[in-house]
Amino acid sequence: MIVLGLDAAGVGCGAAVRRDGKVAAARTEAMAQGHAVRLMPLVLEVLAEAGVAPGDIDLFGVTTGPGSFTGLRVGLAAVGGLALGAGRKIVGIPSFDAVLADLGPVAAGSILVALDGRRAEPFARQFDASGNPLGEPLCLPAVELAALIPAGPLTVAGDGVPLLLPALAGRADVHHAGQSAIDPATVAWLAEERADQAREGPPPPLYVRPPDAVPLAERAPKP
Repeated sequence: MIVLGLDAAGVGCGAAVRRDGKVAAARTEAMAQGHAVRLMPLVLEVLAEAGVAPGDIDLFGVTTGPGSFTGLRVGLAAVGGLALGAGRKIVGIPSFDAVLADLGPVAAGSILVALDGRRAEPFARQFDASGNPLGEPLCLPAVELAALIPAGPLTVAGDGVPLLLPALAGRADVHHAGQSAIDPATVAWLAEERADQAREGPPPPLYVRPPDAVPLAERAPKP
């Protein structure tokens, strides 16, 4: 099976090809903006490196957020067009899951995945040591998030960790597992693992908070 994984929802822009259970090519570029310009050229570069044509791809995986509203929409639109052209299906991978999958085993306590929301409030979700969710995704000030975390060992991961660490400074049981961009090769692997969840067309985005821009037709009338 050949799987293409994409991520444009976070602080990186990445694409990876997974073929027959191995990573054939993968690239990630850090960027705060410009995903719309860079994503498709990056995809073509990765496909060329792997020796794969767009029509050869059997399955597509893409991060569904939360993250940058613009980057998220860019990624979903790109994978929608690619999948339509290839006549294949798409698996949506929540960004929390992509970070969690790269953590490896956690001995005890809980896990908090924090993603950069391009504001003072990170996107976050809590998991137990086995990776089971302990609640719904949140977007709250770091101090409020810290107050919700149960006592005991805590592993924090994700590109939003720097926003959270000051609020956790008083805890001695915090393990910082990293804050790197999402690995598109992990997105491709998770898509292959979840192939039974594949769907026609782009998966729904996970925004967590309302978008900053609201169409005129949806704005509440002024009193």
